[in-house]
Amino acid sequence: MNCRDKPELRERLAAEYALGTLRGRARERLKRWMRDDPELMNEIRAWETRLGPMAEAVEPVAPPARVWRQVEQRLDFRTKSSFWKTLGLIAGGAAAALAAVAVLLPPQREGIPASYVAVLSDPKTQRPVIVASAGRKDTALHVKLLDPAIRVTGRSLELWALPRDGKPRSLGLISEQKLTLTLAAAADQSLGDVPALAVSLEPQGGSPTGQPTGPVLYTGPCVKYW
Repeated sequence: MNCRDKPELRERLAAEYALGTLRGRARERLKRWMRDDPELMNEIRAWETRLGPMAEAVEPVAPPARVWRQVEQRLDFRTKSSFWKTLGLIAGGAAAALAAVAVLLPPQREGIPASYVAVLSDPKTQRPVIVASAGRKDTALHVKLLDPAIRVTGRSLELWALPRDGKPRSLGLISEQKLTLTLAAAADQSLGDVPALAVSLEPQGGSPTGQPTGPVLYTGPCVKYW
């Protein structure tokens, strides 16, 4: 398989590579493709240029040690169901988002509705921590924390859309374990050009500049499920 004639796949893989969420054999395979595909290499460099300022905007802010202890305790996969064990292994790519759909989206008689789905993971551990989904025609983005301990007292987690072209767009603050954010337009317009989402750590109340100012904690591909 190659992605030369699949622009959406190329864009998503380039974004995942730049974000650091493309791992293992998939990353090595993309490196091989890059050697023979200068355009693919340029797309990856464009994503690296676009995402670089997000990580370098400010000095990292380390959450309190107790937060990470709680994360480790609550994400102890030995106590999770087999589904979450499997999901933890494949998180960081589109496969994780698609695997989560059947469990996390409400069933309908006709089957799972056409939706945009994103599974955001910790780049270091590849453990999924946030799931976001929206029907194609809906303006409601449903967000669920797979572990509420990722919230940091006195700070805000802000969710960002990372479009193919242009600056990151804020989708809102993640303030509860399960909440609904309102998109500026139907998901087809708001997320159709967005291969990935990210969460940054911001001052309480959100970014004061309209752009990410804190460290990027979680990232993941935004995929189309239809």
